[in-house]
Amino acid sequence: MKYVYAKEAGILPGEEITRKLNTLLPELAENDEEKTLVFEKGEYFLDSANAPEPLLYITNTMGDGEWKRDERPHLNRVGMYFKGIRSLTVEGNSSVFTVRGSLTNIAVCDCEDLCLKNFTLVTENPDMHSFRVIRRSAFAIDFELDGESRYICDKGKYIFVGKDYSTPFTEKRATAYWIGKISADNADSIRRTTHPLRGAIRVKEIGERLFRATYAVKPRCAAGDEFYVYDVRRKYQGIFVDGSKDVRIESVAQPFNYGLALVFQNTENIAVINSVFAPAEGGALKMASVADFMQVCCCRGKVTIRGNRFCGAGDDCLNVHGVHFRIKKHEGDTLLLSFMHPQTHGFCPFRTGDAVRFVSPATLLPLAEGTVKRAEPAGEYDIRLELYESPETELAGLVAENASACPDLDFAGNSLDRIITRGLLVTTAGKVLIEDNDFRHTSMSAILVSDDARSWYESGFVRNVVIRNNRFYANKGYYVCVKPENKKHKGYVHSGIRVEDNLFDSPSSEGLYFKSAKDCIVKDNKFNFTRKIKIVRSELLTDTEEAIR
Repeated sequence: MKYVYAKEAGILPGEEITRKLNTLLPELAENDEEKTLVFEKGEYFLDSANAPEPLLYITNTMGDGEWKRDERPHLNRVGMYFKGIRSLTVEGNSSVFTVRGSLTNIAVCDCEDLCLKNFTLVTENPDMHSFRVIRRSAFAIDFELDGESRYICDKGKYIFVGKDYSTPFTEKRATAYWIGKISADNADSIRRTTHPLRGAIRVKEIGERLFRATYAVKPRCAAGDEFYVYDVRRKYQGIFVDGSKDVRIESVAQPFNYGLALVFQNTENIAVINSVFAPAEGGALKMASVADFMQVCCCRGKVTIRGNRFCGAGDDCLNVHGVHFRIKKHEGDTLLLSFMHPQTHGFCPFRTGDAVRFVSPATLLPLAEGTVKRAEPAGEYDIRLELYESPETELAGLVAENASACPDLDFAGNSLDRIITRGLLVTTAGKVLIEDNDFRHTSMSAILVSDDARSWYESGFVRNVVIRNNRFYANKGYYVCVKPENKKHKGYVHSGIRVEDNLFDSPSSEGLYFKSAKDCIVKDNKFNFTRKIKIVRSELLTDTEEAIR
């Protein structure tokens, strides 16, 4: 084991280290020996002005139409850029890395056997702000701005200011639907709503961090309600991992992320252990991420997520899925595949020897299979795939899924709280274990088993899902919702789902929902509510309805 001490490269606590660190990291890629990069305990600063700007295509983030005229699509500032490194542990020794400006905190590309551990990533003065309702009158609402946001008044207009941003209070107020609202009567739950200043005729400062908005028609709110306003575009992320293998994140904290906290793309064997994705204790904000906490797309091997705390997400907590590629052309043994969703493209998750399923987008049922001989990008949105032997079936118009990029998932001992949409989305044919977790305050279903080839194009079917010994509290929607987005039922999409020995405790939940699934067992659960379990479609059960009780 070789030890590399950051201080010997001039990387010292209390200093801005961006250039020095990103000069050191490529040196660590020069050999594959086992090594540990050690930081002295302290606070370090990462500045967006000094960050490298690689071109990164990151799934489920910026859509094609979201880039501004002065932005080059997919150019991404990165605080710590790990590329082509083998056998490295980064030991943070409980240090804090404070990010100044807007950037992706960490990017890991084409690495193998990498461990990031024992540090916190903090964003200084982020572009997320909270308005709390103080008083309502006949035609006005008084708001108190959180104690950390900085602002100026320019010609009567109030503007949030920080490094890399200048955002008017009323930015996108007419169209915003993603605003987070925490109601005074339910401080642990967050849901989406419209902008609190939508329809405001005038906004005036009436005291220190106090503002009065005058309306013709006031929004629905009550004293004590909090509204969170932020840029929803997902331009920068917390940690992005692409094209890598054997990556472990352990005892890392991220109290705020501009987009998603963690994105794993086309990566094999992932572990996220004993980490915290939640607002800072005693801080002004109750949200920790603009979007999802975790996206796992077209990965393989095993995904292990154990002992983590997730609180305050602007979208789902975790989404594990593949991609349904539309087959544009089929000529002999060669296919031209296309990414169909504007937020996902620009990478190639296929390898020689991978199995490919060819699926009907209407029924979501596989119609044929093949094996990859060669795969290569054909531009930003297409992939050219050569098979060893093409099926006799005409494939154009169908969708293709990489059946070899369907990882196992071990999600255990985690706590989820204050999630603005769903807890887990699970659409992987690997072995899935969801065990001993606390699901609290999801505003949609706690666990969703989906699969679609008409909107998000997130594949695919599940065959072995065990949901046991979990506790569900204060969940909206369904506790467990099995809902493939098939247009026609021509056969079972999902199968092999067991829901057992869980505690379901929420009078507002819809219960359990199953559609186009077979061999599903629900048993030995405790239901602290009287609502009946909802079953959709007679095709659900293969034996008797006693299989669900």
